[in-house]
Amino acid sequence: MNLLELLKRAKELKKPIFWDGAMGTQLIARGLVGQAPELWNLEKPELIQEIHRAYVSAGADVVQTNTFGANPLKLKTEGLIEKLKEINQSAVRIAKGAVNGKALVAGDIGPTGEMMAPIGKLTPELAEEVYAEQAEALAKAGVDLFSIETMFDLEEVKSAIRGIKKVAPGIPIVAQMTFKKTAPGFFTMMGVSPEQGIEGMLEAGAEVVGANCSIGPEKMVELVKVMRGITTAWIIAQANAGEPRLEQGKEVYEFSAEEFSRYAVEMFRAGADCIGACCGSGPEFIKLMVEKFKRIDKK
Repeated sequence: MNLLELLKRAKELKKPIFWDGAMGTQLIARGLVGQAPELWNLEKPELIQEIHRAYVSAGADVVQTNTFGANPLKLKTEGLIEKLKEINQSAVRIAKGAVNGKALVAGDIGPTGEMMAPIGKLTPELAEEVYAEQAEALAKAGVDLFSIETMFDLEEVKSAIRGIKKVAPGIPIVAQMTFKKTAPGFFTMMGVSPEQGIEGMLEAGAEVVGANCSIGPEKMVELVKVMRGITTAWIIAQANAGEPRLEQGKEVYEFSAEEFSRYAVEMFRAGADCIGACCGSGPEFIKLMVEKFKRIDKK
């Protein structure tokens, strides 16, 4: 079953599709310090597979590959550009082996780390080429869909969508931007409003659009309502586990998995079709979300 079929089936059953949760948080918990997370696809594949398996066991319908920063520009910065294909394709193989047909595998794509022109030097044309190179490697390894996430600049996310479509036409694209709540509403770091972001991502060709990271679940409920007021398209929401704080040198997030799961129900009622979790989360977050919806079904 592909993503769009899964979405239609979930809508008929009046429930969301469950995405996975954080990868970075889980890697840090396993000892990742001071190196590119994507390098563990080659050095510690068993740990990456362990994380994917835990999310599938928790009930995730979609898991995202450990390739958030595996685009050419970021890998060049890390001195890993020559390993681009190996890193991306290993990530897909690891994920596919972990899910064993029980969930879809999304090729995860994050920002380049460079500023778009005219503020920076990254042109839409170059960004498109950069994303096309990563997408081609992911597509050849057999991803079921693409997950573009944590984007601040509308031109960058549109370039990513175009780059993917150039090399992997027909594979569904999920695109998410990252918004913060300010006095007049929600905006990305670059000043993009939900209206501009949603319309721009859909126009570029994304099948599912939404938001991830930066805000906690309570604000995400509010943002989902805003996004649903903009479009009838499929919407995804992946909130952080709230704001982090330092306790004895470690980041601790404000929302527990149980609290998060309650807000997930509100996200669905507000109009989200796909729900996952972002920074500060883990398999327990997905597990409790899935269980919460099962209890609702029985009522």
